Amino acid sequence: MLDGWDRAIETLESLIAAKADRKRSLLQQLLTGRKRLPGFRGKWPVKKLGDLAQNSAATNRGKHGWDRLYGVTKADGMTPMREHVRGASNDRCKLVKPGWFAYNPMRLNIGSLARWQGDDEVMVSGDYVVFRCLEGKLDPRYFDHLRRSHSWTLFVNKSGSGSVRVRLYFKDIARFKIPCPPIEEQTAIADFLDTCDRELALHRQHLEALREQKRGLMQKLLTGEIRVKPD
Repeated sequence: MLDGWDRAIETLESLIAAKADRKRSLLQQLLTGRKRLPGFRGKWPVKKLGDLAQNSAATNRGKHGWDRLYGVTKADGMTPMREHVRGASNDRCKLVKPGWFAYNPMRLNIGSLARWQGDDEVMVSGDYVVFRCLEGKLDPRYFDHLRRSHSWTLFVNKSGSGSVRVRLYFKDIARFKIPCPPIEEQTAIADFLDTCDRELALHRQHLEALREQKRGLMQKLLTGEIRVKPD
């Protein structure tokens, strides 16, 4: 009885793995200019992140309540901060507007950087680094994909090498060199990669639904709620 679920789950797992591999390959090719989307041509200049983005030190100073305090994790991006880690005051918490980036300077080497995708302004710890992409120069969604590339990982690892406690502030990541297409091409690439991500997310939701259905069926079989008829 469970064979059908097992086959469906295995098939979907294989499909997700194949599409994830293809997306990683396309990401590397599109973000380096080795592959171009239709309608775009011309050589890309190489620019530093510091010329395309700007650090922000704007603090809360009583503007928002604790419900707007967020933290950053590699797995979940920006998530509400748990109560037990809150301080006595949120005045020095840094403000994060939609589309801006935030990270803990001591955790960047493990990938804990995120773009705020909500509609309202929030805040993060005053110890965090907050920065924004300059309008017309760097599409935030484009950089969000770029920071998942091999070149970004290599840069961060090299920047922190030799340090016992790695701290990477904006002045450190500002040296990161970006093959920088025109903003229109950045947006087109971000649109394409966003579509890949949405497709993968739908497949993963379907996979979890199949696994949940299988778990439910197994429970009913184990409790005798469903009985298997002998051949």
